[in-house]
Amino acid sequence: MLRRALFQVHLWVGLATGLYIFIVSLSGSLIVFRRELDRALCPGVIEMSPSGRWLRTPCEPAFISWMAEFHDHLGAGRTGLLINGIGAAVVIGMCITGAVLWWPGWTRWRRSVTLRRGVGARRFIRDLHNVLGFWLLLLILMWALTAIYFAFPGPFDALGDNATEWLARLHFGRTFGSPIEWLWVILGLVPGGLFITGTLMWWHRVLR
Repeated sequence: MLRRALFQVHLWVGLATGLYIFIVSLSGSLIVFRRELDRALCPGVIEMSPSGRWLRTPCEPAFISWMAEFHDHLGAGRTGLLINGIGAAVVIGMCITGAVLWWPGWTRWRRSVTLRRGVGARRFIRDLHNVLGFWLLLLILMWALTAIYFAFPGPFDALGDNATEWLARLHFGRTFGSPIEWLWVILGLVPGGLFITGTLMWWHRVLR
């Protein structure tokens, strides 16, 4: 009975917030290389300084600036930031309910973390949803936790400046080199992929 109730919560909350999660995930992946895109799309203007030296004044493309603002604040300032914090808390709840629903027992869990061959499309979508959720669970929790920090920094103040600085670095992955940045771009799309596969599962289970 409890498992059925958790399934309904996971299903309908996922459908209700899935498009939001998809958009935030996509915009987050797009701005991982924000600095590189800035330099490529808007290299800046060369001007003479008061000392007589030529300096390049950096600029930022309007699209990149808008995308970063949208990801951080949904284009709604402080209100959008608070919505992101609440959305991140919802994502954590989805992770917890998803993990409970996924758990197949001690004897079968290993078979539930890999994609099986020779299965139908419906089963493959379900397996893909479960596998993505299992292997990326900690990463998604990290993104959600750091998003809560951005929206509600007060409870995190006790951690100290270094810890909160690392939370920001982990969220964007920009200080660990290009390989990690590319990894963040790809893995950042996984929450959106979970929404798509979850919607397809709902389609097959309920509508069809």
